[in-house]
Amino acid sequence: MAERLDAKREKQFDIAAKVAAATGGLYLDPEILFKRASDDDLKQYTPEMLAYAAVHSAGELARWNGKVPRVSIEPIANVEPGGVAVSVLSVTDHNMPFLYESVMGEVTSSYRDLHMAVHPILVTEEGKAPELYSAERRGAPANRVSHIQIHLAPLTTLQSAELTKRVKSVLEQVRLTVTDWRPMLTKLDAVIAELSAYSAGYNRADRDEALAFLRWLRDENFTFLGMREYIYSGRGLHAKVERDEGAGLGILSDPDVRVLRAGKDAVTTTPEILAFLDGEDFLIVTKANVKSVVHRRSYMDYVGVKRFDDMGNVTGELRIVGLFTSTAYTSAADEIPLLRSKIERVKAHFGFDPMSHSGRMLANTLEYYPRDDLFQIDTTLLATFAEQINDLADRPRVRVLPRIDHFDRFVSVIVYVPREEYDSIVREKIGTYLKTVYDGRVSAYYPAFPEGGVARVHFIIGRSGGETPRIPQAKLEETIRGITARWDDRFQALAGHKAPAIGVSNAFQDSFTPEETVSDLANILACAGGEPIRIEFYYREEEPDPVLSLKIFHAGGQLALSRRVPLLENLGFNVVSEQTFDIEVPAAEGVTTLVVLHDMEIEARNGGTIDLERHGAALEEAFVSAFDETIDNDSFNRLILSAGLSARETNVLRAYARYLRQAGIAYSQDYIAATLDKYPAIAAAMFRLFHDAFDTKLAEKSRPKTLEDLHAMIETALAEVPSLDDDRILRRYVNSIDATLRTNYFQRNPDGSPKAMLAIKLDPMLVDGLPEPRPFREIFVYGVEVEGVHLRFGRVARGGLRWSDRAEDYRTEVLGLVKAQQVKNAVIVPVGAKGGFYPKKLPVGGNRDEIFNAGRDAYKTYIRTLLSITDNISGFDIVPPPDTVRLDGDDPYFVVAADKGTATFSDTANALAQEAGFWLDDAFASGGSAGYDHKKMGITARGAWETVKRHFREMDIDIQTMPFTVAGVGDMSGDVFGNGMLLSPKIRLVAAFDHRDIFIDPDPDMDKTLAERQRLFNLARSSWQDFDKTILSKGAMIISRASKSVTLTPEAASAIGIDKTVATPFEIMTAILRSPVDLLWFGGIGTYVKSLAESDAAVGDRANDPIRIAAEEVRAKVIGEGANLGVTQRGRIAYCLNGGRCNSDAIDNSAGVNTSDVEVNIKIALAAAMHDGRLTRAKRDQLLPSMTEEVAALVLRNNYLQSLAISLTERKGTANGLELARFMTVLESAKQLNRKVETLPDDVAFSERYAAGKPLTRPEIGVLLSYAKIVLFDALVASQLPDDPYFAATLAEYFPAKMQKSHAADIAGHRLKREIVATVLANEAINRGGPAFAVSMMDATAASASDVVRASIVARDGFDLARLWTETDALDGRISGQMQNRIYEETGHVFTLLTRLLLKTGTLKGDTSEIVSRVQVALKKLKPIFASQMPPEIAARKAEYQEAGVPEKLAEEIAGLLSLALVPEIMQIADRTGEPLARAAESYFAVSQTFRVGRLLVAGSRIVTSDHYENLALARSIDQIASSRRDIVIAALADYGKEKLPVQAWHAEDRVRINRIAEELSGLSDSGDLNLARMTVAAGLLTDLARDMVRKD
Repeated sequence: MAERLDAKREKQFDIAAKVAAATGGLYLDPEILFKRASDDDLKQYTPEMLAYAAVHSAGELARWNGKVPRVSIEPIANVEPGGVAVSVLSVTDHNMPFLYESVMGEVTSSYRDLHMAVHPILVTEEGKAPELYSAERRGAPANRVSHIQIHLAPLTTLQSAELTKRVKSVLEQVRLTVTDWRPMLTKLDAVIAELSAYSAGYNRADRDEALAFLRWLRDENFTFLGMREYIYSGRGLHAKVERDEGAGLGILSDPDVRVLRAGKDAVTTTPEILAFLDGEDFLIVTKANVKSVVHRRSYMDYVGVKRFDDMGNVTGELRIVGLFTSTAYTSAADEIPLLRSKIERVKAHFGFDPMSHSGRMLANTLEYYPRDDLFQIDTTLLATFAEQINDLADRPRVRVLPRIDHFDRFVSVIVYVPREEYDSIVREKIGTYLKTVYDGRVSAYYPAFPEGGVARVHFIIGRSGGETPRIPQAKLEETIRGITARWDDRFQALAGHKAPAIGVSNAFQDSFTPEETVSDLANILACAGGEPIRIEFYYREEEPDPVLSLKIFHAGGQLALSRRVPLLENLGFNVVSEQTFDIEVPAAEGVTTLVVLHDMEIEARNGGTIDLERHGAALEEAFVSAFDETIDNDSFNRLILSAGLSARETNVLRAYARYLRQAGIAYSQDYIAATLDKYPAIAAAMFRLFHDAFDTKLAEKSRPKTLEDLHAMIETALAEVPSLDDDRILRRYVNSIDATLRTNYFQRNPDGSPKAMLAIKLDPMLVDGLPEPRPFREIFVYGVEVEGVHLRFGRVARGGLRWSDRAEDYRTEVLGLVKAQQVKNAVIVPVGAKGGFYPKKLPVGGNRDEIFNAGRDAYKTYIRTLLSITDNISGFDIVPPPDTVRLDGDDPYFVVAADKGTATFSDTANALAQEAGFWLDDAFASGGSAGYDHKKMGITARGAWETVKRHFREMDIDIQTMPFTVAGVGDMSGDVFGNGMLLSPKIRLVAAFDHRDIFIDPDPDMDKTLAERQRLFNLARSSWQDFDKTILSKGAMIISRASKSVTLTPEAASAIGIDKTVATPFEIMTAILRSPVDLLWFGGIGTYVKSLAESDAAVGDRANDPIRIAAEEVRAKVIGEGANLGVTQRGRIAYCLNGGRCNSDAIDNSAGVNTSDVEVNIKIALAAAMHDGRLTRAKRDQLLPSMTEEVAALVLRNNYLQSLAISLTERKGTANGLELARFMTVLESAKQLNRKVETLPDDVAFSERYAAGKPLTRPEIGVLLSYAKIVLFDALVASQLPDDPYFAATLAEYFPAKMQKSHAADIAGHRLKREIVATVLANEAINRGGPAFAVSMMDATAASASDVVRASIVARDGFDLARLWTETDALDGRISGQMQNRIYEETGHVFTLLTRLLLKTGTLKGDTSEIVSRVQVALKKLKPIFASQMPPEIAARKAEYQEAGVPEKLAEEIAGLLSLALVPEIMQIADRTGEPLARAAESYFAVSQTFRVGRLLVAGSRIVTSDHYENLALARSIDQIASSRRDIVIAALADYGKEKLPVQAWHAEDRVRINRIAEELSGLSDSGDLNLARMTVAAGLLTDLARDMVRKD
């Protein structure tokens, strides 16, 4: 085999030689260069590469000058072993000892990746090619050249320069060592001679032993590297050692080379050297602080020899450094001088028989004692150690023998451990412990395995400064016993006998000490006991640099990476690596429980160091909280590290971010989180702003200053934020916190733990960027289970709570709904409110019941959280929530209702209110088991039906007696659709659809289908598929929406007006919406009609995008919106402008909310009786249903009147444009109306529409009607009017008659009595006067809103208008709808006129009841007089009414209604003059006839004005005319009261002038073209006349 290899090498060398020769240049024979190269190295090289290397060597030899070493590092072209270029170190010098190993030592100290290393020694002679040195070819020493070539991995230029410098330094030290070798021996001989001549006295034996040791060194047992002499002078504190002026030898010839250190500094001497020189020893043998770079890389041995003068005085030291040769380690210790004397003294100390067991054991111990340490240790310590080592023979155990170097440079520690407990890991752990405890480093270690049951490791622990710690041997041994003990035994010993014997793998034991595991035992047992997870952040201290790690203990099995990693990443960590370990914990009956430990190495995302002392607990809390899903797992958790916040504190900032997203901020949650993480100091300050604003422990006196300082600090920081987006986000945060009014953050559960859910109550008016309309108050609820909002438009507000499925914009959904709710609530006491909650933990893939139950649980949490920051009432006291700072004052009214998804939750809500002890008890949520069942009452459908009947009534169709066709959305199991389709026996339901099926009945049998619909409605659950198909008409179909396509019967296609017979379900449903029916009835969920100008996206109902049609396509005559948002508001307007008739959903289906409010107020009224024990809950629960129909009647009356009010406003067409425009302007100026939000035209669009003859539509009028009531309600509540005793009856009549008497006191003491009265009065005034009534009256009279309403009630009650309205109501279906509305209009006009006159004439002074009584008395007296004065046209009007079917008496009253307007003026005249009403009336009529005032006023009322100011001017002129008439009458009665005919007497007195004025007025009124200017002139003429009469008086 060897021959084949040699042949292969020779062939390689031959080829290389040929290649080298072919280059034409010099080259060193490849065989000479590489003959002794390693086969492994040569395998990497091709012959060509060897050739180029040989050429390079020849060049290096040629460039060497033969004097100083040549060192170069450079690449050789085409020499690329393994395809990698190399840097070639070439060294050329005279051959000398130690050269190659010294150079290799220097190279390998930095670079281990060597490809080739060769060192031929060449013999060079002039004119001859170099030859390889050998025994046969020695050559003269001067001709021997050492050539070294080392191939290294590529080096940089800097690396090459550095290595070149170091190699040259090594070569210089080799040269010095070799050159001075003989002078060093000569110097040693001189010292030996000097010491021999010293008269040692009693120390002669020690001297002789020292001499023997020096001669032993000289006899090739020591490699001498350097010598230097030092001079010793002085004594005690003045002693010093200085370098002799003579040159040193070898490496110590350089005066800067020192082999001793004090700490980190090289020194000439140390206290220990001075002690040696002052002591009795002749020699000192130890280790130098410096490693040798000559021969071998190890710490040099140091021999110090005392020098004496002729008198025997110590004069200095010869310092020798070098390396013991191998013989010093292989020779018997008792043969080596100095060692043998130590050994003899130790043996003598023990006195054992050399042939005995103990003697032989001691000899063996000393012989195999670490040789370097044997040279250095003193005899006493050696004896002690030897004795302890001998003790190990019979009983192997841990033994630690420390020896501190004389110079505090290192500690020698000999460690014995039982052999079965020793391995490399144990050795590393012991070394780590020793370097730590001695504050040093492991400079070297020497393992050995002597005979017996122990292993030995000799550690050298190097130190760099300070006094070496003195560690008791017992402590060292105790610690190392812990390191070497069997893992299981050590664990059990530490954990105690009660601890379970856990089962872990060898890998676990290698990774974790028993001590560490004992500290983790609580976590392990907790998981074994049922806790899902425990964690601990820690640093692995055993690594060179502490490594941040995380232990995750998980019960039952491994925790998926997909769960763990996101949790850590969102805390700001990157996962570097991980190990997983199974831990088996014994349980009962031999069963084991598995706990899995994931040990993860992590690093901070920003590369920083984590202070676990500061952040550890917070990080652990956040991790577990996110894992347990008590906080969200997202990037906000990074604030725990960056901003120093806790998980709960971070959750506050997360909640505000979520609110801002719901409020429409454009930035994503992640972007917001990143922004806060970018500015952690600002984030922390913003939380502090929140905290200090609501911390109940902060003194109120100091709070303003604290918050002011925080604002200033934040503002300063914000000024340094460079990004506009970041600045905007941070400022929106600050703004939202400033807009916060209260929070439950500081509240605690009964067990002291904080609330899991966060509630924040805000003032939306203060929140920047909120979309309109802005609620009065808003509560944002946030937690991992559910989040949501509750929007209220007033302190007393009410609305449903919706289960939303719109995670990203549920607030937008709720805001859209609350706009309709606000309008709808105009008829009830509370203003609009709406809530929406989004359950975040619905079971994925859960069945219907599971999802329902999870949603209900979320609803409960949502309700509890809302209640947590709501004030309560106890007796007459407001009780604030505990631990809550309130910035908004008392706010106890909080009522909820059902909505989408929560229809069955009323009892749940009431139970929660009762659980919380909330004052409303089961009035908190209406419609529960102890309330009015809306579906059973059919109240929502019945209310909408009232408005539908009005639409048809005004077309002279009575849908209760005349057949009509219907198409709709819904099915008979639904409340609104089902009840609605049972409300008339004349319904011909042609088509309908719900989310499951499509129903088409082209020619329905009204009686049979009504009965069948009733049957379906009565079923617990039903669908159109349950309809009895045998009673359907020809061509009828019931189609599943799951069908892909359907072939329609001709009859079905014709019925819905579709022009195809094969269609998809979507196409069929679209056709149904377009079908030519009388009524399109919406009773199901969804928005199906929009305007052409709207996109489907804007509608916000994606599920119905394929079905939805434009309003312009609807062919139904009437739309009834029993359900919410069946049509968009723009769609309704477009439909009406296209000739259709509809209101809005808020008008149509307000009966449901109205019923709920009545129920709540009934319960509030009865609560006092229940509290006092006068009424049991059981009795109350019997009383409530007994009043059901009366409650329904009260509610339906509002539907009747509201739709009537809209019709009467609509009837005016363009005539009321100015007053409606003025009304909108006033509300807009007061920020009480936003036209854009409510889809109302701006001024320009309004003017254009009215100019084009397109006045406001019913849906638009409905909005104005509701806003008029809302604004008026607010004004009335703010006034004293609701407290007027006159309205006690108004309060009582709000409630069913059945409880008015028995609970009169409870009603009178109702907590919301003022609001109830204000609601009723506002509704009455606006329903009868129209949307602009109050504003117009206030403009015309400068009266307050409360005065206007008071006057309107006096007008109603004093003139018996309520009776007229009731009698007109009774004409439903008996006369034409338009005629009926004309009568309403006439009555309404007089109502308005009377209100104005009552305000103008000052009639309202005094008690309301007395005023009403006075008016009634006056009216009774004046009626006969009026009858005698009626003009002929009144009789004509009466006849017209009678002909239309109006009863005679009513026709007569309506025809003469305008006469009522005379009463206030006549009353004023009578009051001012003291004349009887009859005489005042007689004079009044005389003046009117003289100046034809009546005709003038009628003509003036017909003048059309173009703007608000012209309207004001006209009103002023009319008022002046009326006022002047009164003044003239009063003056005439005053001046001529004694006359029988006072007016005529006055006339006779100034006939010419009066006749002239009368003629002028007559001319103006009879001109036929009376305008504003003429009216102004007329007013001026009469006013001047009246003033003249007053002056005359």
